[in-house]
Amino acid sequence: MNKALRNPWIYAAFIAPTLALYLLFFLYPVVQSLYYGFYQWDGITDKIYIGFDNFTRLLHDKVFIKSFWNNMYFLVFSLVINIPLVVLISILISKVNRLRSFYKSAVFVPVVISTSTVAILFGVLYNYESGMINQVLRSIGLDSWAQEWLSDPKLAMLSILIANAWQNIGFFIVLCLAAILNIPREIVEAANIDGATSWRETRLITLPLIRPVMFVMLLLSVSGTMKVLDIVQIMTNGGPFQSTEVMSTYMLKVGFRSMELGYGSAIGVAMFIIILVMTGILQLISRRREEVQY
Repeated sequence: MNKALRNPWIYAAFIAPTLALYLLFFLYPVVQSLYYGFYQWDGITDKIYIGFDNFTRLLHDKVFIKSFWNNMYFLVFSLVINIPLVVLISILISKVNRLRSFYKSAVFVPVVISTSTVAILFGVLYNYESGMINQVLRSIGLDSWAQEWLSDPKLAMLSILIANAWQNIGFFIVLCLAAILNIPREIVEAANIDGATSWRETRLITLPLIRPVMFVMLLLSVSGTMKVLDIVQIMTNGGPFQSTEVMSTYMLKVGFRSMELGYGSAIGVAMFIIILVMTGILQLISRRREEVQY
């Protein structure tokens, strides 16, 4: 047995299936998209090599630029609203002894619901005539507050952001809560003996010790918000007037509706590069902070 474990071919045999899937479903599509990005192609006729024209076109495409900033709205909402709310809820649940498992399960339920179901559910809630939100507003005499939540360009993006946050926040809460509960009790008890208040305990002990998990949440938020697709596709399909158009929905429209697969591939490559650069910058910042601390 020990002799077999020292054989590198044994490890290679275990790694090979995963590596093959990674090459087939990740690296190969990326390389293929990069290749198609240099061509003008409708998916049927012969490809025409046009060099970097598709990529330079991105810089002047107003719809793509708008879709990029809409993705940034998702990111900013996640960083400013979602993550602080996740940390707050996680700390509150960690302070509860009774029914803690119930609370953890309750906040995680939206995560296991399919995105299409969440999109349809919130589409019903946002309906102007029969949606529960407007019905409640009318029932308490606030008829003027009833809105066309998904048809108003000023409200559509915020409505989607709330729906997207409701679905995904539970995963981050469970992740953050696990980190909080893994903090050694001796440290917390020592702080309590020294007379630390709940706020000082949170600020000086909890937050610094869960910083690595918060960084993971930040990375997941960046990658997730930059490639958001299905909830926008189902709720508004990028409308009204492209106010909720994101890079993924625009890529699909260009590639499969306008049959510009070359330009659509260029949009996909641009998304990949943007995510790669942003995550690289975050990792660099995190590494420098660790070097300063130590």
